[in-house]
Amino acid sequence: MKGTKHLHNVPIFSKQIGVIAFLFLIVFSSGCISNDEGSNNFTVINKSGNNSYSVAGVSFRCPDNWVVVTDNVNGNITIMASQIDEFNDSTSNSFGPVKAGYSAFSIDNPQFEVHITSNNGISDQEAIDQVKNQISALGNKISSEKWVVNGENAFKDVVIYNDTAELMRFEYIYFVKNGKTYLITFSAKDKDFDKEKQNFEMILNSFKVQ
Repeated sequence: MKGTKHLHNVPIFSKQIGVIAFLFLIVFSSGCISNDEGSNNFTVINKSGNNSYSVAGVSFRCPDNWVVVTDNVNGNITIMASQIDEFNDSTSNSFGPVKAGYSAFSIDNPQFEVHITSNNGISDQEAIDQVKNQISALGNKISSEKWVVNGENAFKDVVIYNDTAELMRFEYIYFVKNGKTYLITFSAKDKDFDKEKQNFEMILNSFKVQ
């Protein structure tokens, strides 16, 4: 796709923790989703009642006009969701694998992501520290605090990133459970982020590790 970057050579945590925060910046600045081989393996997930989704051992609700896709690369799970105006309920529930170069997730729309990665035997604290250090290197961190996600003790960092056409705000929430790191990201243009708070809070308040 002319004028865009594809998702190649994504940095990986040491000790194989998995794909983490820097991936989001590439995805959001590109407007395309692509795996390391240059072809998309993302598949749209069907929703159940009350706009609920269940995939890869987690469940959550999304706004009605959002589409949810997922991918699995070497056991590392990626879940992405975004408002996509051209999709309706019937197409989003029947759409197959996302084809290569399909411009599905755009920087213009608010987005939600989850990365689920195995810690491969390292301690919970070491896993958290590695995520925290990677996030700190991304941009201007404007806040950092402890958080709770449906009873799970978590951490929340907010970063402003300005290496795009628009100032972007990324809200990272992360925790470890059962030997896996869960990294949740909400993002939008900085000027629009507060307008999306209700949608983001609906997703986060319903997010559960099954």
